[in-house]
Amino acid sequence: MVDAGEKFQVGDLVLVMVNKVEASSVDQIIIEVDAKSPTANTNKDNLRKCHKQGKYTGIITEVYKGTYFIRLDIGVNAVAHSCNMSALPGKKDKIGFVVTRINDNYEVAEGIITRLIKRAS
Repeated sequence: MVDAGEKFQVGDLVLVMVNKVEASSVDQIIIEVDAKSPTANTNKDNLRKCHKQGKYTGIITEVYKGTYFIRLDIGVNAVAHSCNMSALPGKKDKIGFVVTRINDNYEVAEGIITRLIKRAS
C-alpha cells in the first residue's frame, strides 16, 4: 500500500480480533486487539485472477536498483525487471503491465512495464 490514508479515513469501521480483555476495576479496562488476524490471506486468491500474457494496470510502490515493485489494480503484487518505455516511470506512477510469469512461491506476478498511464504529481 502506497499510502494508508488512501484506504482508511478517520471514523472508518475496521474488523479486528480481540485478543485479551482485562478489567481491574470499572474504570480500568484494558483491551488488546489485532487488525491483521481476522483478514484472510487474499494474495493467493487474487493471484488466481492473474494470467500469463495478461495486461493489467497498477501503481508503482517502490523502485530499487532498476527493479519496480507494483500493486496491480486487481489486488496482486507484481515485480518488473524491465521497462519498455523511453521515459522511466517513478514511484506512485500509474502504469500498464504485462505478466510474463506467475511466481507462486513469493505470491507475485512478474512482468514488463509497457506504458505510463499517469505521472504522480
